[in-house]
Amino acid sequence: MFKMINPVRDYAWGSTTAFRELFGWAASATPQAELWMGAHPSGPSLLELPSAGAQGPGEITSLPEYLHDSAQASESFPFLLKVLAAEQPLSIQSHPTAERARLGFAAEETAGIARDAAHRSYRDPHAKPELIVALTEFSALCGFRPYAEAVTILEALRTSLAGLGHGGAEQQDHPQLRTVLGRLHSCVVAQDYAAALEQLLGSHRDESAIAAGQLHGMLDPASGPRREDDAGISASLDPGTRGMLDQVSAAFPRDPGIFVTLLLNRVQLAPGESIYLPAGNLHAYLHGVGVELMGNSDNVLRGGLTGKHLDVEELLSVTEFGVLPVPHCPVQRSDAAPHRTRYQAPFEEFALECFELPGEVMLERPGPGIVLCTAGELTLHAPPGTRDESAAPGGVGVGVGLTSGSGTPHMLTLTPGESAFLPHIAGHRLSAAAHAQAFLASSTFASTDRQEYRP
Repeated sequence: MFKMINPVRDYAWGSTTAFRELFGWAASATPQAELWMGAHPSGPSLLELPSAGAQGPGEITSLPEYLHDSAQASESFPFLLKVLAAEQPLSIQSHPTAERARLGFAAEETAGIARDAAHRSYRDPHAKPELIVALTEFSALCGFRPYAEAVTILEALRTSLAGLGHGGAEQQDHPQLRTVLGRLHSCVVAQDYAAALEQLLGSHRDESAIAAGQLHGMLDPASGPRREDDAGISASLDPGTRGMLDQVSAAFPRDPGIFVTLLLNRVQLAPGESIYLPAGNLHAYLHGVGVELMGNSDNVLRGGLTGKHLDVEELLSVTEFGVLPVPHCPVQRSDAAPHRTRYQAPFEEFALECFELPGEVMLERPGPGIVLCTAGELTLHAPPGTRDESAAPGGVGVGVGLTSGSGTPHMLTLTPGESAFLPHIAGHRLSAAAHAQAFLASSTFASTDRQEYRP
């Protein structure tokens, strides 16, 4: 087992305080958005390799190098574990099925589109399922809401617009907003979310952007003296929807995606609660910190709240437009192991467990995995008497579970925000003398006879 050195990704939507508050890290001058743990080519974790026959750390190598072939890292290590800290909304997005990803990737390769091109949609041939577990209060949007709920919201906005102005002047006030809301209302009444999305992001995108700016002007207290706009909206919308609109409009004041948010289920997660996001589920994370486990892929089809490229045609092809329930992730607990929670997302790429200590727990899954500490102090114990005779790149002995002459098993201490890579999970133990929390990420199809995982 190896202590990991993990990259932190700085994105504009991240937080300058979340990692400090949760993990005790130093304050950051720039937004820290994601802590990555895995073998992703653009941000692989590093491993601290103990020196053979010596105390203390030896060489440093990357996880892809440890897996022997960085070009095969996605196939041999199919997930990416993250801690995600969102201070502002992320883009609305959907992900393809494995088959769609394979076909889309092949088509763009054949077309000669550079893999790092801004307008490329498929950067690899893999699916990108996601599971997120809240560490703090966490808000998100996911899946299309019941039509009646969307109609109620749209009618409330249209009613507040109808009350603006004096005499006949109201018909000249916010003309694009009136038109876009009317068109959107017609699509939803016809139970056609696909048409609604196409009009907002495709055929009427420019008009929708102007309308979004007009709605932002009505919502933003700093936009002008006409507070009757705000009063009318506040009276017509439920507080949750109004708060969500304030949030996305402030971050993206002229983005047609503002209207897309009105069509999606709004979700509020308490710490420990989770949702899973299969292919085709249109979603956006809005605010909060969570542990995210996802397929090791960059395939994202965006649907608003972004300055990045929108491939509307492909988005319409991969998105599920039926009304979807909120995909709360089923969990498994037992009286025999009350400290263990298994999140049972229906994905073959990965599995996630959470452990609440004090106490001690034996890790049972086959194959490799990552242990992440999110609270307290943990000790990770290798199986007694075990020894890995393999060598890291360059011939340095890696010494998994090296034992001393007295037979005492090798141990690692993890504090909040730290993680360890286990080439073989089964037989390791986690212990803590006081309250601590850990997550274990692994693959659901890992087994002792799948040799591609073995270094």
